[in-house]
Amino acid sequence: MITIKHKTARQKSTLPSKSARAIIINVDDLGLSSAVNDAVIRLAERGRVGASSYMVGGHITDGDISTLTQLNVDIGLHLDFTGIFPSELRSSLKSLVISSYLRRLKVAQVTDIIRRQLDSFENTFGRAPIFIDGHQHIHQFPFIRQSLIKELSARYGEETRNSISARATMPLVNDFKSWIIYGLGGHAWRKLCSENHITTNDYFGGVYGFDAGFQELAVLWERWLANTPRTPYLAPALHTLPFSIESLGTYAQYGSTTPAIHAAPIALPDNVTTTLIMCHPAIPANHWQDEIKIAREHEYEWLMSHQFEQLLYDYDVRLLRWSDIR
Repeated sequence: MITIKHKTARQKSTLPSKSARAIIINVDDLGLSSAVNDAVIRLAERGRVGASSYMVGGHITDGDISTLTQLNVDIGLHLDFTGIFPSELRSSLKSLVISSYLRRLKVAQVTDIIRRQLDSFENTFGRAPIFIDGHQHIHQFPFIRQSLIKELSARYGEETRNSISARATMPLVNDFKSWIIYGLGGHAWRKLCSENHITTNDYFGGVYGFDAGFQELAVLWERWLANTPRTPYLAPALHTLPFSIESLGTYAQYGSTTPAIHAAPIALPDNVTTTLIMCHPAIPANHWQDEIKIAREHEYEWLMSHQFEQLLYDYDVRLLRWSDIR
């Protein structure tokens, strides 16, 4: 069989890089729709993502769980107070922000919702979440963050520091929306995690207005990757040797079926600077709707593209999972 290969868009040194960008690409909202679940699986099969956060108010099949396990995708809890999880505190993001900062939330109610979501996650996946984040970043809000840390410590004890990581929201790029997110409890949440020996990512990207098409996403991702710090003595997981990308987007130096995220040896330096880039892809489908459905489909098209693969190569990306950095 003859494989037609394409020339790379940019020339790089023939010497392997010894300073890569360590990035976790995390798909939010697993469970929201089968269109989201299918997107996570297809992207993981191509080696594009290694983590996804699950909304326990949604649904996932046993077959999907088995496939994600085989693909070594880290699954975490997408703590939800403003989305699809039914509770007496479910509200809009604006209302929850006001209630949190005016101290209107009751600790007992908040703790009960957190417990129910952790119980549901454990029942679905048969284990604790590998990491914690929040739908619309509510995990870092006052009352919620303290209750979450206490419940994690009570439930998992000393194992917490070794078994669970958490999303931090220190902005990767200097834009208004990123700093708004971080300002709503990001510093306090990261401090709590540090005090309780819970591993977090260093920087956080992927923030935009869900109004971008394919080319706009290309510009956004190039900006995020360009701003991601490098870690010395860390070789990239993608394309460490010069080669041309195969026509189907497979990884030639590892063979035609093994995604690079799983094929690369994981031997990390002690002080890895990690960046988490969130995304919200979904395959095109007519059986469901939500407010950002079109944006999700655009993201899926971009993340599955040759252009995205080339960008990972150009910026010496080392794709990681949460479990790699604990």
